[in-house]
Amino acid sequence: MRQMELTSEAQGQIDMNVTIVYGTQRKSCTYNIAQSLVRNLGQAEIKEIFLPKDLPEFCVSCFKCFSDENASCTHDQYVQPLREKLVWADLIILTSPVYSFHVSGQMKVFLDHFANMWIVHRPEQNMFKKQGVVIATASGPVFGQTLKEMKDSLDFWGVSNTYKLGCAVMNTDWKNVDEKIKKAIEKKTKRIAQKICKKHRKITQKGSAHVSFRVRKWFEISRLMQKYGRFNPPDVAYWEQKGWTKKVKPWK
Repeated sequence: MRQMELTSEAQGQIDMNVTIVYGTQRKSCTYNIAQSLVRNLGQAEIKEIFLPKDLPEFCVSCFKCFSDENASCTHDQYVQPLREKLVWADLIILTSPVYSFHVSGQMKVFLDHFANMWIVHRPEQNMFKKQGVVIATASGPVFGQTLKEMKDSLDFWGVSNTYKLGCAVMNTDWKNVDEKIKKAIEKKTKRIAQKICKKHRKITQKGSAHVSFRVRKWFEISRLMQKYGRFNPPDVAYWEQKGWTKKVKPWK
C-alpha cells in the first residue's frame, strides 16, 4: 500500500481507498494514465494488482466458486488476497491496453476468477457503494470493446457507477506519446477525478449510494431469479441471508 503524491488541485480533498488492476506488468501508457487519475484524487491510499504476476493461474472451470457455500476457488492463495483488495477499495480502476480489440489475456483471466461476485450469484454487499473507472489504450480509437468488457464486470459486481476512459495514444511507449495527447488525457483524468470525489463525498455523508440504472435493473432481475427460480442453492441461501429476496437493497 502507498499514499499517492497529490497534485496541487487535489490538496485538501477527502480520503479514498483505491485499488488499481493493471492488465499488463508493463509500466507504459495505461499505467501512466491510471497514475494521472489518482494524482487528481484526494488523500488516496493505493493498492496495486499487476497481472499476470499477482494471478498467474487460468480458471480451470472447477465450479467450486459457484457450488461451494464459501465460494472457494482452486486458486484461493492468489484470489483471496486480490478479493480483499477489491472489497477494501472505495474506487476500483481496471486498465488494459487493447489486445486484438479486446482486453489482455491476463485481464480476462482475472475477471474470470471473480465471476461468482456477479449480481446473479453472490455479490459483495459493499460493491454497491463503490465507484469504478475502466481505462484502455490503443494506437487509434478502437478501445470500445475493451472498455465494455471491463465495465461489464464492474457493473455486474454491483459497482454503483463506472467511468470509461479510452485513449488513442498513437504509440506503444508513454515517453514517446505526443505532449498534446498527454495534456488532453490529463484534462480528462482531472474531470473524472472531480466527479469521483463529488460522488464519494455524497456516499460518505449519506451512507448510501445512487446506483446506475443498469445495476438496479440487474439486481431486480436477479432478485426474482433467486426468489422464484432458485437455480443454485448456495446463491439462494446467500440472497436470503442478506434479505435481498425481500425489500432490502444493498446500496442503502
